[in-house]
Amino acid sequence: MSITAANVTYLTSAPVAGGSTILAFGGSSLVELSYIGTATFTGDGAATTATLNFIDGTNALGWVPSAVLIQRTGGNAASSIVSYASTTTNTGCTVNFSAAPGNNASISFVAFVLK
Repeated sequence: MSITAANVTYLTSAPVAGGSTILAFGGSSLVELSYIGTATFTGDGAATTATLNFIDGTNALGWVPSAVLIQRTGGNAASSIVSYASTTTNTGCTVNFSAAPGNNASISFVAFVLK
């Protein structure tokens, strides 16, 4: 089974499908915060990974983020589930869960995408 991929909903300036790379706080540093957004996944009771798309899973940023930090902000999945982002590309990253979110249980995050 698998958890359906989620697209980030940005709280600041956002990348667009046409290739925009306007950064939220300028572009002077290679490790500055670039984008802040939220995403929600719906568990299937079995999968412990999901894909977080930066735009739509097909369109890409003009660079590969140096890191993606995620912090759980809500949802009705078990509160003991912790997560981290890995395998970052210019289209998205993999979100790893410490346990499978229950069937139809939601788990929400804020994502910090660093250039």
